[in-house]
Amino acid sequence: MIRTLTYLILFLLPSALLAEEFDADKKIYPLERFTEQYNVADTANFEVVYAHAVIDPVLSQKRLLHEILCIGDAGHSFFLKYGTYQLDSTSNSNHGSMESWNEFNKRSDKYDSTTGDYGKILKDLNNNSLKAQNVIFGQSYLYEEPIPEINWELTDGTKEILGYECHKATARWRGRDWTAWYCDLPFNDGPWKFTGLPGLILRLEDATGEHKFQAIGIKKDNYPFGFRRKSKPIKTKREKFEAMQKEHKLNAGKTLANSGLVQVKPEEKERINRRLFYSPIELE
Repeated sequence: MIRTLTYLILFLLPSALLAEEFDADKKIYPLERFTEQYNVADTANFEVVYAHAVIDPVLSQKRLLHEILCIGDAGHSFFLKYGTYQLDSTSNSNHGSMESWNEFNKRSDKYDSTTGDYGKILKDLNNNSLKAQNVIFGQSYLYEEPIPEINWELTDGTKEILGYECHKATARWRGRDWTAWYCDLPFNDGPWKFTGLPGLILRLEDATGEHKFQAIGIKKDNYPFGFRRKSKPIKTKREKFEAMQKEHKLNAGKTLANSGLVQVKPEEKERINRRLFYSPIELE
């Protein structure tokens, strides 16, 4: 995605700028504090890192993602890729320094800071609202919905995770059957959009095994969070975004051919089409 964004930026630069020599090693980009990067919604002092194992059953491919839930002091939480959190943290700790475009790309690759298929989730527990931001082919989208009401059934069973005794709960939600393990930490929250249990969710798995979230670490860093100030997402609805994402994932060649960034003959559009890794959490 970083390379795609690089291409898009260069493609859209005015011709006057393209006439100048672009020096990718010139240190002209300042590293920023958290408060300079984000429209801060809250500040976290408690974070949970999750390993998220994902399977695409059609391609028979597996991926292991690392994501982080940041729990704020004022009723908000933020879920994002751990690599993005790391990238922002290095920028914050070295704020005021300058780096080049090449150095930024190397830092981004090191921490795998691409948005990923599951985007960023900002929950506002005070107002029962949720905002989700994600990217399709370089374009950012944002939608808002109420925090989902998941009809959990508390069942017998305990499991120890990270030294915490966890209790079992099950639910069917948006097309999948889920089993959750939550502990007594006083946070009504969990990975991605999941919430609604009397404690913090440390493990979550759907019945097909296509999605498994497992807490692998707890941090207590000071982390102001929110959506990026420089981001200008297109506002949409969840159902519309999911339809666009599905179309892109299942017809990637068509997306590229219709973008105008490359010239593709009409008879070649079907030939270059291919399916990308696709395993949505929500099926409904």
